[in-house]
Amino acid sequence: MSEALPSSPAAQLCTDLRAVRARYDKLPRGDIAVLRRCRTAEEIAVEGIYWHIGGPLAQRQRHLSHVVLLFPLAPQSASDRFSFGRFLSRELGDTDGAKLRFRRLLASRDRQELDHRMMAILRLACADKAPVDWGALGKDILWFLSESGDTRRRWAQDFYAPTSDLPAATSVPHA
Repeated sequence: MSEALPSSPAAQLCTDLRAVRARYDKLPRGDIAVLRRCRTAEEIAVEGIYWHIGGPLAQRQRHLSHVVLLFPLAPQSASDRFSFGRFLSRELGDTDGAKLRFRRLLASRDRQELDHRMMAILRLACADKAPVDWGALGKDILWFLSESGDTRRRWAQDFYAPTSDLPAATSVPHA
């Protein structure tokens, strides 16, 4: 009988964040409305509903309320290969306005600025109800301001890098 391999802390965090989102999705409409009226993560963090859906993760991750604040802006869709940079590139396109918004998002210096920029960019990107993987995106939001800057670099790479679903270049026959 084989034992399941222990998951990495990052994978476990994604799973825990998806579970928080699943509990959010099961809330009665009135409770969701209470959370939707909150304008800041601090307002979210003083609501009993937040502590109900956040459970033990809310106690371990003090910035979880910053993720929950964004839940109303996009539906959940679990994906093993979700990339927020690719998602924004696909949903916002290659316009100068999209690039400017994205650069401003990456330049966020603190949680409040990140919340403000994320709310604006998610409203645009998810206007047609495009889903995101709240496990992967939530983890990125929690780790966005880490000293390493890995999340910012990965988002930028995925936003600006050419994707494999672009049409292949046509070959020119040699004379």
